Amino acid sequence: MNEPFRLNLKDGDLDYLKTKQVCQDYNISRMTLESWKKKGLKYYKIGNSKTSMIKYKRQHLEDFMEKHLVCII
Repeated sequence: MNEPFRLNLKDGDLDYLKTKQVCQDYNISRMTLESWKKKGLKYYKIGNSKTSMIKYKRQHLEDFMEKHLVCII
């Protein structure tokens, strides 16, 4: 019997961050993070309810910020 795919996020993998961690690490508000999600930031939603766990992969955050980089001269 095949085992279902499970994303193990509890083993201390620092590449996956909770919403609060993202906001603290990148010094942004929750509203900014929600805006980024609407603009295409990738994230993992585990569950189907309003209380579903959401995780962000650090590399996806870095890629998103690089893509939306604005240089002011």
